[in-house]
Amino acid sequence: MNTTVARSRQVQISTADFKIRVIGRWLKAHGASPANPATIAIGISLDEIHRANTRRHEPYERIVYPLLDLGIRRTDCPRIIRSAGLPVPPKSACWFCPFHRLTTWQDMRREQPALFTKACHLEATINKRRATLDKDPVYLTRYNAPLADVTPTADTLPFENGDGTCDSGWCFT
Repeated sequence: MNTTVARSRQVQISTADFKIRVIGRWLKAHGASPANPATIAIGISLDEIHRANTRRHEPYERIVYPLLDLGIRRTDCPRIIRSAGLPVPPKSACWFCPFHRLTTWQDMRREQPALFTKACHLEATINKRRATLDKDPVYLTRYNAPLADVTPTADTLPFENGDGTCDSGWCFT
């Protein structure tokens, strides 16, 4: 199985198991029903419209996309939040998310060393168990090496040793 398919499958499992099903149980426990569906607002912005889909939803749900309806782009969100006098929340993700950029891992290593160590320990534990099953190792980054080995300890300039993504704000084209 190629890495992209495996990562896609991880996200689907994570999203389904830890978000969609949990929220669904909570909604039903709090009165959502086919006769009284809960409105589920999905925060997909205009520049990620490709992520909006008509995902299978339960009879007790009504899916809406308010950012798309309002024509809001991802870059508009912090400005709108600040203009309401609120602090811009950090990006949410699991501490062990294999989709973290290298800069996120580096920030975690610097600012939350215990959590970074926990992620390294999780990766090592998984690979120790995989080795006993005679399976190839898996890593929390796309660099096919242990997290601790690929995450820089020193700060780099944002455009040096980048992770190949184009949303750092340092694009000079």
